[in-house]
Amino acid sequence: MAKLDRIVNVLISLQTAGISQMGFSTILVAGPHIYTLPRVSTYDSPDTMLADGFKSDDPLYKAVADAFSQIPRPRTVKVGRLQVDTAKITASVITNAAHYIIDLSRKAADGSVVKTTYDYTSDENATAAEIAGGLQALIAADAQAPVTGAVDGDDLVFTAKVAGTAFAVKLSANLKVKEAAAAAADIGDDLTAITLEDNDWYGLAITSRTQAVILDAADWTEAREKLFGTAIAEAGAIDAAVTTDTGTKLKDGNYFRTYWFYHADAATDYPEVAIMAKSFASEPGQETWANQRLSAVTTDKLTETQAIAVFGKNGNTFEPFRNIVITQNGKVAGGEWIDIIRFRDWLTEEIRVRVFRRLIDRKVPFTDGGIAIIENEIRGALNLAQRRGAIAPTEYDDEGTGIPGYTITVPKSYLISANDKANRILRDVYFTARPSGAIHLVEIRGTLTYDMA
Repeated sequence: MAKLDRIVNVLISLQTAGISQMGFSTILVAGPHIYTLPRVSTYDSPDTMLADGFKSDDPLYKAVADAFSQIPRPRTVKVGRLQVDTAKITASVITNAAHYIIDLSRKAADGSVVKTTYDYTSDENATAAEIAGGLQALIAADAQAPVTGAVDGDDLVFTAKVAGTAFAVKLSANLKVKEAAAAAADIGDDLTAITLEDNDWYGLAITSRTQAVILDAADWTEAREKLFGTAIAEAGAIDAAVTTDTGTKLKDGNYFRTYWFYHADAATDYPEVAIMAKSFASEPGQETWANQRLSAVTTDKLTETQAIAVFGKNGNTFEPFRNIVITQNGKVAGGEWIDIIRFRDWLTEEIRVRVFRRLIDRKVPFTDGGIAIIENEIRGALNLAQRRGAIAPTEYDDEGTGIPGYTITVPKSYLISANDKANRILRDVYFTARPSGAIHLVEIRGTLTYDMA
């Protein structure tokens, strides 16, 4: 029997594949820990961190809890693991004839997870040192253990057999992690390792409040399409005469992807994470980072002189005004508004993906019509930004002349050089857009008079 293809031949191609697009509403908090093996873990509540072994006094837990305390709150927060090569375990409860259990996990060469349990039963005269020694002996007897163990007073000290190799612990309730410090390396190396495993996040915070670590993180962020927030409690930050504090260093470094808060409780509080969580609930360009109320963050009662010192260093504060407490300034260390940086990154990605999608699996001719196709993709991104309120609408002056929110300029095909056409490169495509901005301060002047003539 003859086939219909002889008469009617139909082929349907698929052009429905979506292009992965960067998100601008996901937070990653990075810090050292030994509770999970992956470089990145995703949590939908602080309680799920507790299930992984984190304690409520862990800095990472506190930072994530500050994010989830906001209204609106994020759906998820990611935790980035900084490498730990040495950690201390200690008995938190001393009990005779009790089980002290450590589950120690590592990754095998094939990627599978190998977990080994070490169960030590204390004697009738239990001490912390005895428990540490008993567990150490069990680990020492296991040639496959990823760590070596040593007793230091009442503590059991773990050291990775191969520096830079991850290990994870799960402890019985009568044991706790006393110390887990980040390996002595530039935090940038850790952050790069994190992005290699999971780069689907935009906002970065770290648990460290050390100046050198903060500056390293700022350096790393500046070279990437990310936004880094931190907080400091240094007395010099609120003193305009001091020029060695972290805030001044960040300003002098002209970092446009880093913002910082002065916060007296920065050691245990994370205002930079709280404002990030609240702001990321809005689409890029719809938010402002000043005049925002935050939950679960303590107040800084600064004098006007101290607040002005912070603002002079392009820092941010969380201060009381009558019966409410709000953020102030809303700038990155380089002096630009934080919301503008986030909006710029979003708009760059939106245009990039729209144009890329148009070029895939089809020919865009190097003609006026083909150039118009590219122009329309840019226009679509700018129209979306305008609908969301990030770009100003067309406004009118006193004579009724329209002031557009944006303009696009593209070249005519006949003006493009033969060399560019031969290389199939379209150049000289420009746009200008007016951000809608935000009103943070209002100045009002009035006069009372009996004579209105």
